[in-house]
Amino acid sequence: MTEAAPELTDDDRRTDTPYRPGPLIVCADDADPAKHPWLAVWRKTNARLLEAKDAEDKAARAARRQPTPANDNRPAGTGRFDLTWFADIDTTQVKKTFVKGVLGDGEFTMASGLPGTGKSAIMTDIACHVAAGMDWHGRKVRQGFVVYIAAERKKLTERRMAAFRKRYGIGKIPLLVLGGFIDMTSANVDTRALVAAIREAERQCGQACVWIIIDTLTRVFGPGDQNASKDMGRFVANCDLMLKETGTHVTVIHHTAWSGERGKGAIDLDGAVDASFMVKKKGGGCFVLECDGANDAEDGVVTTFRMESVTVGEDEEGNPTTAPVIVQDDAKEAAKAFGATLRGHNAVAMHCLRKIGAATVEEWRTAFYAEYPTDKPDILKVRFQRVRRALLDGGLTTEEAGVFSACDDGT
Repeated sequence: MTEAAPELTDDDRRTDTPYRPGPLIVCADDADPAKHPWLAVWRKTNARLLEAKDAEDKAARAARRQPTPANDNRPAGTGRFDLTWFADIDTTQVKKTFVKGVLGDGEFTMASGLPGTGKSAIMTDIACHVAAGMDWHGRKVRQGFVVYIAAERKKLTERRMAAFRKRYGIGKIPLLVLGGFIDMTSANVDTRALVAAIREAERQCGQACVWIIIDTLTRVFGPGDQNASKDMGRFVANCDLMLKETGTHVTVIHHTAWSGERGKGAIDLDGAVDASFMVKKKGGGCFVLECDGANDAEDGVVTTFRMESVTVGEDEEGNPTTAPVIVQDDAKEAAKAFGATLRGHNAVAMHCLRKIGAATVEEWRTAFYAEYPTDKPDILKVRFQRVRRALLDGGLTTEEAGVFSACDDGT
């Protein structure tokens, strides 16, 4: 009969406490692995776990030893818990932001979108504006040090920043791109190592970090299952650790499910963030960044934008290498451009709504179905859902209190 390996705690491993899992074996240094097949595997696993624990402890000590930047106004730690008596709560509190009306100090946010919607590009653009202290799309910005964790496509991120530099003539700004293999679900070793690296970067640039961007969740999720609450909870716990240790705003860039309605995976992340943003592709080469949920801010469209190519180099054959820069777009002009390209079912749905004038979703659906008398109801249902969402996202229709209307800018 195969002998089972004993379960040992970290303290047991540290003190080499002898274990007697059965009458024939003592878990000690002189035990013979040849007689007990599991023992060699256990010793190798034990050594690996101890190495990871030592690395975690070392990273934590290094993070505590880093000198504080001169402009770091964060309160000093007072113990394990943060205690405030009711009478000590300031009655004149003001929410501090570093991008007015969008990003608040020390918050946890998520930006999601389908592939190709520009979610990483728009976050890179905001990061460059914050580090440079430039107002962003008509919003006031407080300058600060930004860390962009490019766990996905670091070189592409650098090309986007190079395009920003060329477009705006920007030189040295406190913006750090950090790459490498990162696992924020198995343990907190990598998170503490990130904190230590950020502390060192703060020392080098002389500024406290105001914003950490993680791009993307998938590439820092290690072996975890995004659909499992347990694993998503570990990721959230590591983000909380990063927030606590650095005091910065943390944004995680995430992929949506193919429906495009929310970030994929377990809902634990949705409930943990202070605000959630969605990036969507609209018609006419236009994209939209919108806040689709916030604890103490307004929902709705943040900005509409398009992307323009900037040449950042040439290959050996003289072919240009380009990267996009973000340009704020006019929503009305984008709606006109989208309206001018309407074809097929979108055009039919728009015609139906204009003929009615203003309609509930049921009235609009009935008019749309009437245009396809021979098509099956289940096909029409999916078709109408798609065109209704496309026209709404494209800015050609509006919805208020369940009533849909055609915008004047449509064609």
